[in-house]
Amino acid sequence: MSYEALLRKSWKSGDFAVSETEAAAADPVDAASGRKVRAEMEEIAAREAWDANSCLVAHREGIMKLAPFVKFREEKFGAVLFETRSEKVYTLSPTGAAVVREVIAGAESSNLVDKLKDKFEDPSGKMAAEAATFLAQLKEKGLIIE
Repeated sequence: MSYEALLRKSWKSGDFAVSETEAAAADPVDAASGRKVRAEMEEIAAREAWDANSCLVAHREGIMKLAPFVKFREEKFGAVLFETRSEKVYTLSPTGAAVVREVIAGAESSNLVDKLKDKFEDPSGKMAAEAATFLAQLKEKGLIIE
């Protein structure tokens, strides 16, 4: 099985782990090359798997996604957005992190706040108001696109 065939199989199946047998079969002359394939595929999966859903739903209208130059990383305190063009870093509260997670998951702008209300208890309505305001700010700054 060639390196390209292993990659195609993994992307189709969603399984990015390669068995030792498959890795060795990738290049039977050099078993170390097979281990390299496994290491590379696992590194790619770790780096990009969080964004897989947004890639799959990006073609639907009304779906929001992070702008191409924006990176998201979860932290203990909430999360961080990094805008690579200007190298600005935005620290997000847990509410902000929840909003961005919904964007990454392919939420539509019309129902994102409702999805958050369903997931979290918000009797005062404060979280919903914060989420709607934050979403508008993300759009205004060009950090998310539809």
